[in-house]
Amino acid sequence: MTGEEHRRAMRHLPTGVVALTTRCQGRPHAMTMNAVLSVSTDPPTLLVSVGTRTRTHEILDRNGSYTVNVLARDQREQAERFAESAPMEADQFAGVRWRPTPATGNPLLLDSLVAIDCRVRRRIRLGDHTLFVGDVVDVVPGRVAEPPLIFTGGRYATAGR
Repeated sequence: MTGEEHRRAMRHLPTGVVALTTRCQGRPHAMTMNAVLSVSTDPPTLLVSVGTRTRTHEILDRNGSYTVNVLARDQREQAERFAESAPMEADQFAGVRWRPTPATGNPLLLDSLVAIDCRVRRRIRLGDHTLFVGDVVDVVPGRVAEPPLIFTGGRYATAGR
């Protein structure tokens, strides 16, 4: 099986859309992703998979913490913004409502459904990605009763409610 065949197959798997946020030299940084997995509830542990060739990989590896912001159906614009490879000096957060999380100082998107703040416990390199396993240090509830933004078939969609 080729990487492209695998990618095409995975397009059929609907996933939630999140903005992974962290910091780089004191500045906020974000990347849209859908490779997130709750590993354990005791202790609370969350895993994210980040491509080794992305700028986010280097930043996350250095910072050692991340926040997973679960996006709502009306946050597609933010998902698209954080999915783009903007120059490092660009302000990804211009016009975005956010504040630092109390535990790590990573960006918490104020309009997200929930923000899960994590400190990296372990890094596992697999192929062209690294699995960052994080201890959950805080969960900040956001909006309630909003459908999440999902990704399937190569495009954004919303879950029904």
